[in-house]
Amino acid sequence: MSADSTPPSQWPKAGKLRIAAAYYGAYLLLGLMLTSIGPCMNDLEQQSGSSTAAVSFLIVVMSLGYIAGSIVGGRLYGRLSGNRVLSVSLLAMALLTVTIPWLTGLWLLIVVFAFIGLALGTMDVGGNTLMVWLYGRDVPPYMNALHLSFGIGALIGPLVMNGFDASTGSATTTYWLYAGLMLPVSVWLVRQPSPESPPVEEPTTGLRSALRRHALLIALISAFFFMHMGAELSFGAFITTYGTDTFYQGAESWARVLNSMFWGGLVAGRLIAVPLATRLSASAMLQIDLAGLTASIALIALLPDSTVALWIGTVGLGVSIASMIPSSINYAGERMPITGQITSLFLVGASLGSTVLPLIVGQLYGEEPNLRPEMMVYVTAAAVAAAIVLFGVMTAYTRRPGRLPNTTR
Repeated sequence: MSADSTPPSQWPKAGKLRIAAAYYGAYLLLGLMLTSIGPCMNDLEQQSGSSTAAVSFLIVVMSLGYIAGSIVGGRLYGRLSGNRVLSVSLLAMALLTVTIPWLTGLWLLIVVFAFIGLALGTMDVGGNTLMVWLYGRDVPPYMNALHLSFGIGALIGPLVMNGFDASTGSATTTYWLYAGLMLPVSVWLVRQPSPESPPVEEPTTGLRSALRRHALLIALISAFFFMHMGAELSFGAFITTYGTDTFYQGAESWARVLNSMFWGGLVAGRLIAVPLATRLSASAMLQIDLAGLTASIALIALLPDSTVALWIGTVGLGVSIASMIPSSINYAGERMPITGQITSLFLVGASLGSTVLPLIVGQLYGEEPNLRPEMMVYVTAAAVAAAIVLFGVMTAYTRRPGRLPNTTR
């Protein structure tokens, strides 16, 4: 049988890797774009003549667009060629991204970033879905590599912005590079055959039945996602501005390196979590993560004048938060039957946290000369504390007699 007539899921390893490599390229761009507002927030403020509080709305609208894109993408990939949907999303995002350095009105930037969020949400759903369709049961290492690609993009983005800021006078010109990179990846994707959708099986547990049996636990885990994902994006989005306003006035390049170290910690944490997850339970992983988050944010909060504490705490936060999403899903899977609909409820909680908490930070941060950069630390700390309380409630609830399902694993 020829390669042209054989479904990609049945291709040899080398053929599958050729398709997967295109997804890795798309996810590197996803990491660059999703984390791009924080490192160039000051430049966006100057470009639009706005305040930190006003520019923080760009994070909010991009998150809202991301939620909408996730919902729309879930329908598109079941009906159209997956690689073409990814390719069109990248092409549309490239056309939007190339305009950013020219936009001087805040409302124009809000509209553009909302549509960029829509494209990013569509891409994120597609990358995860198509990778599973391509590799089936063998997907775990390739899925880890996919999300590692995102982390690498988030890591190098602030450093690339430093170079463009130094050479052009504005970090926003980096968006021209990002737009240019999207075009060849878009062409690469559309030239690859799309993995086929697997046969649909009847769900063993319906959403209504799951809600009746596990409503409180689903609500608690969704709130847990809200807190730890909100903490991640709030810190990642504002650490550059915080570093500039507290330690590196006039030297924003160092604050961007600090931002890069946060995402570098996340990359390192994901690498460390792979062997740990094979030896520890999801509950133990979450306990380690929460302990690391507490120690890291406490170090920054209790030693606000220490540059060393800021750098150690920033890297520690990245390392500690890296495995929260997979560990949270694994924790839920050990305590209830997991379906796509239940997982979507958890991710809605995560998306809402990524929208609401950065908005709160932006509004509390303040205006010149009454800047309150410490509010970023306090909001992150409050979210971590709330996550600890929620985890304790979840643990106590599932330890009650009859709460854990009698399933054979």
